[in-house]
Amino acid sequence: MKLSRRYFLKGVAASAAGVAAAKVLETSPGNAGTITYPVGTDTKYPAWLGEPPVIGDDEIADTIKTDIVIVGGGNAGTMCAFAAAENGATVAVIESQGKNNISYYGLHHIASINSQFCLNHGLPKIKKSEFIAEFQRRSHNRTNPRLVKKFTDHSGEMVDWLLENAPQEVRDSATIENLNSNMDYFKMGGKINSFKCWKGCVHLNYQKTAPGLIERAEKQGAAWYWGHRGVVLVTEIADITEKRETVDRNGVVTMVDAAVPRTTVTGVIAQNPEGRYIMFMAGKAVVLAGGDYGGNPEMYLALQDEQRWLYESHGLSTGGLRCSGFGRDGSVIKMGLWAGGSMDPCPRALVSPQVMFRSDNYASNVLRWGAGFSEAMNPWGSPFVWLDSKGKRFTDETFMGVYGQLMRAERMKPGRYYAFFDKKWADLMSRSAPEHFSQPVGASDTLDYEALFASWVERGAKGADPGRGGTVCAWGANTLEELLGYMGFDKEMKASVKAEIETYNRYCENGEDEDFGRDPKMLLPINEGPFFGMYSIEERPMTGTVTLNGLVIDEYQRVLDYNYNPIVNLYASGNSSGGRFAVQYSSPIPGLTLGMAMTLGRVLGQELTAKK
Repeated sequence: MKLSRRYFLKGVAASAAGVAAAKVLETSPGNAGTITYPVGTDTKYPAWLGEPPVIGDDEIADTIKTDIVIVGGGNAGTMCAFAAAENGATVAVIESQGKNNISYYGLHHIASINSQFCLNHGLPKIKKSEFIAEFQRRSHNRTNPRLVKKFTDHSGEMVDWLLENAPQEVRDSATIENLNSNMDYFKMGGKINSFKCWKGCVHLNYQKTAPGLIERAEKQGAAWYWGHRGVVLVTEIADITEKRETVDRNGVVTMVDAAVPRTTVTGVIAQNPEGRYIMFMAGKAVVLAGGDYGGNPEMYLALQDEQRWLYESHGLSTGGLRCSGFGRDGSVIKMGLWAGGSMDPCPRALVSPQVMFRSDNYASNVLRWGAGFSEAMNPWGSPFVWLDSKGKRFTDETFMGVYGQLMRAERMKPGRYYAFFDKKWADLMSRSAPEHFSQPVGASDTLDYEALFASWVERGAKGADPGRGGTVCAWGANTLEELLGYMGFDKEMKASVKAEIETYNRYCENGEDEDFGRDPKMLLPINEGPFFGMYSIEERPMTGTVTLNGLVIDEYQRVLDYNYNPIVNLYASGNSSGGRFAVQYSSPIPGLTLGMAMTLGRVLGQELTAKK
């Protein structure tokens, strides 16, 4: 087969638009995620996508034949490989990271529905239809409910399989997030402002588990090609016939045959660590599972419209926009686009907030979420009363946990934001939703809050100057007046804070938050000492840890072309795929990014090798 530039471009154009020659319009940043293919023009790609690489036959150093080729050996790709190998398929996993330095995504928090592990630890069985409905409601029905259902049906089985095959030390250390917290939340109906959450997030160290599973899969017929980078897909084009409606001038509808192109993917060209090209030919399927595009500033800028607009609205430079944590380079998604796939439509979600440890402009390293400071807990996402830099309440603090506060604060002036609560903190936290990890964010069931808060009161004014060590951001005092003095407020700020707390306390007494509609069950007054105050820095809109939209797929994870027909033998899973998250990342169960990626990856491996 002659692999020429003309070959690849013809394949992309025909698959994407049903024409022999086509063009991708260069677009402005505002609609740079849109790819259109008008008829009868030369092919041209937007800058963020670029032209597909061209590799000739004479450049291929070796050809490897296998049943399934998986491009990307992360959380979704490995699970797909394990399942396919268990069912007897030969598998080639192309992974750009090295065997001894691969890093799997995240904190190993894996969401599951009705895993036996969770049920054995006393968690009630989750009604699957309720979870699916909640998920779709949060995404405004933009996510594919069939994919959500597959996660719901198979995630428990996936987690139990992992635990069964994990090393003993991983099994012994596996825990359930929030197992002993948020108890009053469930006693009081399990909803806040009609948003429902469940427990079911299992902390399981996949970094320590994966090597043994890879070794087992290799004995079953899988092979890992470490340090190999997928470059471009090998495609073939043929016309197929579809029925199309036509309407005559009298309104009579008839069905006619119409020829549309169909793309078939037969393999992948990859580059090995020495720079030579290897062709991997796939007898059954090519799976794109190479992660997201969050580490590619050009793709991020073009495709993450909301974050770009947020930065622009604050007058910030968009030149360095990218995910700060685990973002990948988007190269695997590009391969699918060159073969005729398309991107998940807007709005495009990402895992936000992100871990941030320092500030460029404030005398503190205390930032919004996950920051490492001496108080051992993070204020954002807490159910306390929040005030802005002028001492004014600005939102319902309990609305979708950390996400609701994040979305509101990012549309306000940067600076310090303050949280206040009193001795009823345990009652309030027990009523909070397990929206994302524990409440407050980053805390655990084992943290001794009693001792922590007592130490704030004992410390008193010693922590009043945040310049001392740069990490003190929390105080306790027996009276509110004393607390406000420790926090360094001037006369005007003290008066504003007092007035807001008095107003809030009146709402609590009347059982109605007249300002923002905070759920009545979360209305506990701040009126009993000791009193506590914290602050957090809101410096700039977050860019997230990883993007959550990729190639448009169907319920079988087949990549779809622009006619919404499957590209034959081409699949996408994990963060290379779309249809799973929209609007924003929110979690009726924590750990959904990993839980969904690993579950759907495993389901795909099983479906590709199921006996028919």
